[in-house]
Amino acid sequence: MQKKNKANLALGISAAGFLGTMAAGGSGFVMGLFHHGFLAATIGGLADWFAVTALFRKPLGISYRTDVLRRNRKRIMDAIVTFASDDLLSTENIMRVIREQDTAGLLVDYLEHRGGREGVIEVVDTVVLKVVNDLDSEALARDLAPAVREGLRGLALENVLLELVRTLGEEQHSKRILHSVLTIGEQVLQSPAMQQVLFDNIKVLRKEYEGESAGRAFVLSALGLDDKELLAIFNEKAQKGLEDLLSEQTEGYARLKAGFEGMVLSFSNDASLRHALGEWKERWLAQMDIEGMIASWIENVLKGEEPFWLPHLNAFIEQRIDDFVHSEAWQRRFDKMLKDLIESELTKHHELIPGLIHERLDEFSDDALVAFVEEKVQDDLQMIRINGSIVGSLVGMGLYLLVWAAERMWGL
Repeated sequence: MQKKNKANLALGISAAGFLGTMAAGGSGFVMGLFHHGFLAATIGGLADWFAVTALFRKPLGISYRTDVLRRNRKRIMDAIVTFASDDLLSTENIMRVIREQDTAGLLVDYLEHRGGREGVIEVVDTVVLKVVNDLDSEALARDLAPAVREGLRGLALENVLLELVRTLGEEQHSKRILHSVLTIGEQVLQSPAMQQVLFDNIKVLRKEYEGESAGRAFVLSALGLDDKELLAIFNEKAQKGLEDLLSEQTEGYARLKAGFEGMVLSFSNDASLRHALGEWKERWLAQMDIEGMIASWIENVLKGEEPFWLPHLNAFIEQRIDDFVHSEAWQRRFDKMLKDLIESELTKHHELIPGLIHERLDEFSDDALVAFVEEKVQDDLQMIRINGSIVGSLVGMGLYLLVWAAERMWGL
């Protein structure tokens, strides 16, 4: 049963008891005791009913000093706003609660155990991809192209290339280059295509050597030097020469190596070659569509749903999260920075709180405000009514007992 019904029932019982004992007309002690108890309970219950009802409406149509909430709405609202904003929600009180919280610990728990790591990466990926994919490639290329062109023009490309050539002439590089060239030469010599070319050239050379001379042809025939034999002799000599060079122990290899290194060094110091490379660079820069190349690179490489840089970005974020999770110093700095930021913003914008509270309270009409307050305090107010009836009955019976005792003592 609701407390309001209990309070009404208590008042009803009191009134019924009062009327019943009065109608009975008994003059005995017990009847008088109950009569005065019911009378006082009825008076107390009615008084408390009037007082409780007067807070929210006009009991019995009486308007004087009743309907308290509606009549004093502005004063009550101002008091609520002042209390809530200046006391309950003051910057000091809010920060006292916030400073007791381990915000860094909460963030670590979120990152490690509540899917926060994946959520942070997803949000960063979404935002960065949105920013990159919304770039105006052509406009960005127009802005970057002059700087890129000047950067390339300022780059001494001819010096870089000649320095690279000079480096190839150093012993450790020249030996590898010569070994590779000689190995390739050995493979080319043994290839069917090269053997066919050599065979055809030997035939032509032999015919030119013999010419109209029967004697030369006879000598070659007598020695058994036909085309195939000549090719075999050439292959043997060439193979032997390549093997000697590959051994890197012969004088011929030393001369070859020295000649190669000298040639490379000569190229690297050739002023005319340097000048030619410089002119080629200028022509290349003049002809090259740098703006178009940048725009194409942005569209085809930088943009997209899964561009090349995305895994690197995710790895960077993962590493920074790991650093934060395992660094107490980072966490202390984050906790202090966040709380200082909150305090600064609260101090800066605290005057907004009264306005927000006023705005929320102004949404209530008078009837809605009365219903809202009555709903929140109804049970307590109805208990006041019940207690009023009980206390009134006890006081009434107590006074009756005092009067009865006094009459007996003094013979009244």
